[in-house]
Amino acid sequence: MNLSNAILAHKLKSNFTFQCKKNLSHLLNLEQILFFCEGDELLEHKIYICTREQKPERLKDFPEKSLLLSIGDLYEGTASRYAHVFEFASDTSACQLFNAIQRIFDYYNQWEQKLSLLAVEGNVQEMLDISFRIFHNPLILTSADYFIIAYSSIIDTKPELSGLVDPDTIFEYNKEYKEDDESQDYKKRTGAFFFPGYITGTKSLCVNLFEHEKYAYRLTMMEELVRFSPFEGEILERLAEAIQTALSKQLYVQTDMGYRLDRILSEILAGNSTDQEVISQWFSEFGWRMGHSYFCITLKLAALDLENMTMRFISSHIEKLLPHACAFPYENYISIFVNLTRFGGDMDEAMGKIVYFLRDSFLKAGISNEFTGFGDLPHYYRQSVIALEVGNQKFPYKWVHRFDDIALDYLLNQCRGELPEQLVCSRKILNLKKYDELHNTDYFHTLHVYVKNHLNAVQTAKLLFIHRSTFLYRMEKIKELLRMELDDYDTLLYVMITFKIMEEDEQLEE
Repeated sequence: MNLSNAILAHKLKSNFTFQCKKNLSHLLNLEQILFFCEGDELLEHKIYICTREQKPERLKDFPEKSLLLSIGDLYEGTASRYAHVFEFASDTSACQLFNAIQRIFDYYNQWEQKLSLLAVEGNVQEMLDISFRIFHNPLILTSADYFIIAYSSIIDTKPELSGLVDPDTIFEYNKEYKEDDESQDYKKRTGAFFFPGYITGTKSLCVNLFEHEKYAYRLTMMEELVRFSPFEGEILERLAEAIQTALSKQLYVQTDMGYRLDRILSEILAGNSTDQEVISQWFSEFGWRMGHSYFCITLKLAALDLENMTMRFISSHIEKLLPHACAFPYENYISIFVNLTRFGGDMDEAMGKIVYFLRDSFLKAGISNEFTGFGDLPHYYRQSVIALEVGNQKFPYKWVHRFDDIALDYLLNQCRGELPEQLVCSRKILNLKKYDELHNTDYFHTLHVYVKNHLNAVQTAKLLFIHRSTFLYRMEKIKELLRMELDDYDTLLYVMITFKIMEEDEQLEE
């Protein structure tokens, strides 16, 4: 690996006495160390050691992209004027200086060679671990949706560092910060940059990784164990390049991997797998059996969450909170299938595991009915989606919507889905309402109350504040106008559906 002026100054200062400018180049452009010999061609990107006997006659002829290490004063005030010149004490051993610099090259070269091998293998975890001796601070690789891909093993050995990889902590500070314009700006940055310590509680140095020009991952080094060195940004960028290669290798390997539970469920929901015997065999490998009980939860995320790709992070977090659940993004929702048999509780107990997380994250849920077997998985998924959509319209203040609670509303919506109200509802009931408007009567309301009270004449008269004989008179007039028998089950059901649809429409109008 090439070195920079800043790296050399930092590494040599503990063993040698020398002078150099404070603001040194961080570019990793120095590729070799040589002794300066008068008459040799001076090359770019080299480190030259010179003595009083062998030194350049004029510094203006020395390449600015190289570095000159002078043993003894070169010219008066040289080191303070030129960033590419270091002046060492006159008693410095040229051989010792040469060997020290060669060891620095070897140190970083060995690291870079190991990175290259691990990148081919796609081993990101080992890449972070071998890099700890380079940075001496913990490293974390996260996806764009805050999902932790890998982190330095040192974190597991020090309890005080555990908060760096705690999912709740990560979710909280990203939830607070993700809507900020500054946060969106950080996602577009290239090269190493510092992330605000007031967000995470720790100063951090980051490099974004992109896929097809879209922000996909972030490599973060936390200033937890030692203070950052000013030149580490360029080295972190080198590590990020190697990790990018490893991630592309991982993606290739994963594409060729066998099925995972979330992929099986996604394939079934998409209608790509219909052989029940094969499906049952797939599920059995994960301990999910035909005779087990299941239910489906669907979560709807806000548009900003979709843009910020938080779906995978939330899916992973829910799986940690709710044992024996499989959560995954599907059709702009998060779909969660829960194996209640293996969970060892009912639906209420399962929802109790995640309800506070849903509320804190402003997520609303739709819940299917409980079911067994795998034949109707897509239908129960649709149940949960319908519960969420219809429930959110009817009860927007609720966090959780069960299909059982909105099934009637769904049926009514289906009744009038293709035709308008006046073509779906009973024409006779609609005409009765028009009759009231023309003749200033109250027959429509009377019949409505009568039907809602299960055809109980006494209770209806009481609610209408009229005498029973008055009510019976009205009912005779209503029967004359309608010419229908409410004793007939189908007729009564049609009348009840008509009233329900008209109730719903009147509420919408209000």
